[in-house]
Amino acid sequence: MRYKLVIALLVLLICLNLTGLYFIYELYTYDEILAYMPDNSIRSDSPRSLAILLYITILTNILYIYINLMARLFTPAN
Repeated sequence: MRYKLVIALLVLLICLNLTGLYFIYELYTYDEILAYMPDNSIRSDSPRSLAILLYITILTNILYIYINLMARLFTPAN
């Protein structure tokens, strides 16, 4: 019972990370983000460096979860 719960949670984590990849890809397509400050000035920033960092983090997270899932699936049950 616990074994199936762990596998289900790992699959859920992979799905959530894939959803995160979609949002990070959308963030990467923005040219700039504008912020309107209280003193009526405009501040702009490019989200690309943050998107690349988040993209690499999510990909390594998916890789780690996938390796953990495959290790659990292919080890013989005791």
